[in-house]
Amino acid sequence: MHELGIAQDLLHIVEDKAKENNLKAITKIVVVVGEASGIEEDFLKHSLMDHIMPGTIAEKAELEITKEPLQVKCAACGIKIDSQQSSSLECPNCGDNNLEITQGKNVYLQSIEGE
Repeated sequence: MHELGIAQDLLHIVEDKAKENNLKAITKIVVVVGEASGIEEDFLKHSLMDHIMPGTIAEKAELEITKEPLQVKCAACGIKIDSQQSSSLECPNCGDNNLEITQGKNVYLQSIEGE
């Protein structure tokens, strides 16, 4: 379960940003989870809310997790394809299967709010 390690890393970033902005309490955390990141949103939320955030500056924060859709680019023809356009492992334009993920593979902190 690598969600726990990612949750710890996210909290460190939150704490650093809180210090930079002189925040005493975090009220909201927004995390983006890429569709192709391999991260289970429920496990990440559980790790943060039940194991990582209690007893910290973010213990009472609202946690919002948003999904970033998968987007790939065909190396052969250059077309960009998102997961709603095709679920195939080949380009719908030229049929090539050399696709590069350009969006949706990362997990990152989008924003924090605090006082």
